[in-house]
Formats: sequence, C-alpha cells, structure tokens
Amino acid sequence: MFDLNSVILSSIGLTLTQVLVLLIFGAYQQRSLIMHWVRGLLVFALGLAVYFFSETSLIYGRHSAYIATSVTIIALGVSLFANGIRLLRGYRVYRYRTLVVITVMLAGNAVMINMYLPDRWLLLFNLTALMYVFGHATRSLVGHGKDFVANVFWLCCSLFALVSLMLVVLAVKVVLTDDSHLHTFPHWPIHAYLTTFMMLSMVTVTSLLLLVMHVRAQAGLQAIATLDGLTGVLNRRGLQEAATRMQAVSQRLRLPMGMLMVDLDYFKKVNDVYGHLVGDVVLKSCAGTIRAALRGGDVIGRYGGEEFCVLMPNTGEHEAMILAERIRRIIEVTPVNIAGVESMRSETQAIKCTVSVGAVSSETVGYVLEGLFSAADQNLYKAKKEGRNRIASNVEQLQAKSAEEGKPAKRHASLIA
Repeated sequence: MFDLNSVILSSIGLTLTQVLVLLIFGAYQQRSLIMHWVRGLLVFALGLAVYFFSETSLIYGRHSAYIATSVTIIALGVSLFANGIRLLRGYRVYRYRTLVVITVMLAGNAVMINMYLPDRWLLLFNLTALMYVFGHATRSLVGHGKDFVANVFWLCCSLFALVSLMLVVLAVKVVLTDDSHLHTFPHWPIHAYLTTFMMLSMVTVTSLLLLVMHVRAQAGLQAIATLDGLTGVLNRRGLQEAATRMQAVSQRLRLPMGMLMVDLDYFKKVNDVYGHLVGDVVLKSCAGTIRAALRGGDVIGRYGGEEFCVLMPNTGEHEAMILAERIRRIIEVTPVNIAGVESMRSETQAIKCTVSVGAVSSETVGYVLEGLFSAADQNLYKAKKEGRNRIASNVEQLQAKSAEEGKPAKRHASLIA
C-alpha cells in the first residue's frame, strides 16, 4: 500500500523536474506556450506541498481547511495547464474561466468552513471542482484525425479522463462513507492511488505534448525545405521527391505517368516593363491558376524561374494533352490583377498572360525521371519555337506506335474539344 506522504513528496519532486525540463525546452521553442505549462505545474506542486503540510503536526486549526486550500491551488494549476493545451491546439484561451473557477472555490470553501458545515460537503464541493477542471482539460485534448499527433492527443485525453473518473469514484465513496470514518479520508488507499495517477498523468501529458511540439516543428522545417516561398507550391527539391514517389508507384502498378512543363511567355518583359513586384504577383497568380485547374492527386512545383512542372498519376499522352490545353486556355482568359501593386506603369490594372506547355507521359518515353523531364523540356522548347501560347507533346509518336502495333489510336482533336 502506498504511503500518502511519500507519494506527495515524490509527486512534488517529479513535477519540479518536469518544470526544469520545460524551462530548458522553452529556451529553444515557443516560450509563451511553455510558460503556461510551467506556471500550471509550479502551482500544482505548490498545492501538493500545502496538502503535504496539512498532514503534518506543524499546522493549527481545522484540518479540512488546509485540504480545501490545497485542492483549490491544485485546481488553479490544472486550469493554467489546460490553458496551455488550448493554446497549443490553436483554440481560444478563456482566462476568465480560470478566474471564475478559483473565485467560486475560494468563496464556497470560505462559506462552508465558517459555517462549520460537515466535512462531507466540503470534500464533495472540492472534488466536483476538480472534476470540472480535469474535464475541461480533457475536452481540450480531444483529437481530430488519424495521424500521429491526433493519436497522441487521444492518449493524453484518455489519461485526464481516467483522472476525472477516479475523482468520481472518490466522490461516491465520500457519499457512502459514515461520518465516523470520514475523518480518515487522507489515509484511504484510493486517495494515495488517485494522487499518484494524477501526478503521473500530468507528467506524461506534458512529455507527450512536448513530443507533439517537436513533431510539428520538424514538419514545419520539412515544409519550409520543400515549398517555394513565393508561390506556395513545391520547390525543386520537393518536386523531385514527389516525382520519385509517383514514378515508383506508377511503375509498380504499371500505370502511365504524365508530366507538364509550363512556362510563362515573355515573363522577362513583364519584369522589365512593370517591375519585379508585379512579376512576383504574376508568378503567384499563375501558380494559383494552375493549381486550381489540376485534378485530385496531381502535383505542381516550381521548376525554376517562371517555369512550373505538373506531375500527373495514371495519365497518358492524350490525358496530359487535355490538361495542358485546359491550363493554357484558363491562363489566357484570366488577366492578372495588379491594382494596388507598386508598378512602373501605375495606369495598368491587369496584365494578360499566356503560357507554353510541353506535355509528355511514360507511354512514349518510359518511367525514367530524367527521360520524362528531358522530353517535357524538349516539347516546351518546341512550343515556344512554334510561336508560344501553345502546347506540344508526343501524341504523334504515340499514334505512330499504335499504328505500327495495329491498334487504333485515340483522336486528340476530339479529346480536347
């Protein structure tokens, strides 16, 4: 059987150790968020310390008054800790709720102690307040989704829910116990178990939330490393990684893989005439237009300068040609609004842009990525050489290949119409 005083001292030690870890971690991570947890754990440890001293002979007066004070301080610590959880989840932090809970607890305890109400009511009142505080923390931890972070939140939620359930069991035991045995409340075995589990839950949840912060930080760094800062699409590195994954899946399932190289026509002239700020707006607008025209599963990345690359799973030459034509038409009829952008020609409100597109698929050049990129670049060069604002592909090669094999080729004109 646990000795309650030993449990409380161990809990205080572990909590202070966790605070030290948080302070070290907070020097490199979100300091404002970490400080919510630090304050909550410090107040939680203070409440445990008050409870410990209430069990010694160093105090005078009504024993239940010290218990009520310690529970109020513990509730304040858990409430502050829950505010840090809400901040981590991106929820609104209701600071007044903490103030209301503590005010109600202080006022209720003061009234009950001064009116010399039975200890049963005092204990039930404080246990109910703790249930509410842990219930609020539990609700803040409810996970959404099935990823690793969501599973961690569900685990933390379960731990706090178990603490709430143990508080309910303790409250039921207080109701069912005779008045003559109620004075032995601190020495009940369930009391020591509850204190142990509460402390372990706080420490475990804190450690898991630090793990969540680390995972999110790594994901953020990964996103920064693979996204283009101007347009928000994949950069060259991210594009290469996506192409490698798509090529592996397509080749394994023997599905065609398509690729488009999209280049803005006369983009250098836009920079020279209107300035680089307008050029940036044009790039962002065109990237957004292309992304909106894609299907689910298609991937867009900035290949370099004013050139974008589109990766398309399960897409042959004809389907790639259709999507290329769709992108070309949408950009041609969608002027880029530059109103309000500092420009060397302030009278211009919109710029009409066109693109040249080189389309290719694994049906004609195979699955080797270098071959796909090279063929798409060659077709892009062909489209520009033939006058820009057009598309070029290997459809003719596919038709010739199909004719040689005695299979009817698809009619490109009917597909685009």
